[in-house]
Amino acid sequence: MFSILLEHPEGLPAKDILAQLERSIELTEFENSDYPNRPGVKRFDKIVRFATIGPVKAGWLVKSKGRWILTEEGRTAYKEYKDPEQFARKASELYRVWKAGQPDSLEDSGEATAESAATTLEEAEELAWRNRETSKKHESIRSAEPRRRVA
Repeated sequence: MFSILLEHPEGLPAKDILAQLERSIELTEFENSDYPNRPGVKRFDKIVRFATIGPVKAGWLVKSKGRWILTEEGRTAYKEYKDPEQFARKASELYRVWKAGQPDSLEDSGEATAESAATTLEEAEELAWRNRETSKKHESIRSAEPRRRVA
């Protein structure tokens, strides 16, 4: 994912990153399957979204209005930690530092539930921004069409 974003300093819509990433690797049968209680929701997308929590909290990745953007710190980390396991360990370490600075009530609420809710909120925000952009495009097309007079 970081290698994809390195080529796009302005960032990319999350759906585009997920699609490019999916094309660039061979998914396991598990990753390629849908959640049993949510047909049409592929596990791979959720796995990737969940995996971004560490880099976001580490300050390496910013998610804004449905776009994922690498920070300078993220670019540096990608160059510095060439081994994927080392990269993931450092992101996890920085996540733990972030988490330690959070109010205790966050721990009591159930970390997995909070993180799951965060990925759902992120997807809802992306959808809202995509719909907004689509509406703008449709409106500009409508305003460019010649108007017919109705008698």
